[in-house]
Amino acid sequence: MRPLSEDLRGRIVAAREKGEGVGEVSKRFGVCRSSVERLWKQQQQNGHTRPQKIGGYRRSRLEGHDRLLRRWLTEQVDITLREVQHRCQKQLGVQIGLNALWHRIDALGLSYKKNDERRRARSARR
Repeated sequence: MRPLSEDLRGRIVAAREKGEGVGEVSKRFGVCRSSVERLWKQQQQNGHTRPQKIGGYRRSRLEGHDRLLRRWLTEQVDITLREVQHRCQKQLGVQIGLNALWHRIDALGLSYKKNDERRRARSARR
């Protein structure tokens, strides 16, 4: 969902400054009551109604631990993502999801060996 235009935000705040009620303003501009209240509060606290940034890059929790991550993956080539995840939690105190961990390993240009036991078990079920 896209943010409201700055022009519309300004008109909403101006209507509230004139003394119009939240319900009246929300009907007039076709926005929900909570948006009117939020914009009014933002104007009172910050002195502006600019929209906040949407999305963006989030840094990896493992960013400062690249050397250690490389060492774990080269010393034990058959290590699984779950094992790396567990080590991160135990040794580094960093809780990280498997997807985020995989993305960090991929960004470093590293790979890990898949668990052969799990692969054999899956093929036996078919």
